[in-house]
Amino acid sequence: MKKYAAHYVFPVVEKPIAKGIVKVDPSGMIVEVINPNRNLEEEAGMEFHNGIICPAFVNVYTEFEPTRFYRKFRELEEFERVRPERLTTEKDLLNWIIAIQLANTKLPLSHLIRLFTLDAARAISLDKELGSLTPGKRPGLMLISGMDYKTLRLNENSYLKMLV
Repeated sequence: MKKYAAHYVFPVVEKPIAKGIVKVDPSGMIVEVINPNRNLEEEAGMEFHNGIICPAFVNVYTEFEPTRFYRKFRELEEFERVRPERLTTEKDLLNWIIAIQLANTKLPLSHLIRLFTLDAARAISLDKELGSLTPGKRPGLMLISGMDYKTLRLNENSYLKMLV
């Protein structure tokens, strides 16, 4: 078992957890999401990261032609103008989320992460396997860093790293 901790864990199906922990088995399956009530203590086998741990993005933009994509994700249509030219990697999707947050200061990061994880997985009927940090799923773990942690806002310096 491996444990990953960060400033925040975004399970997607519940509120973000400050100083949360995600326990993962060797195959990448989520075993447990732990809320230590901000009393995070070092443990053997635990990695602490600066940033937000969330499920890996599910790239459905390439699965649908644009008209159909925007029918499924209507609220993203207004951000077509800030969409990166290429949307093939998690980094490309993060760049779009950064651009969206810069264009609209009212959209919370937790909502955007949900759109690009759980909602995207549902759009292609893979939400039983991907899209949230739920025990029994193998969504992949992503770390988003280089942001304003007080407001949970991304900026031009934000970046991601795949953990699992």
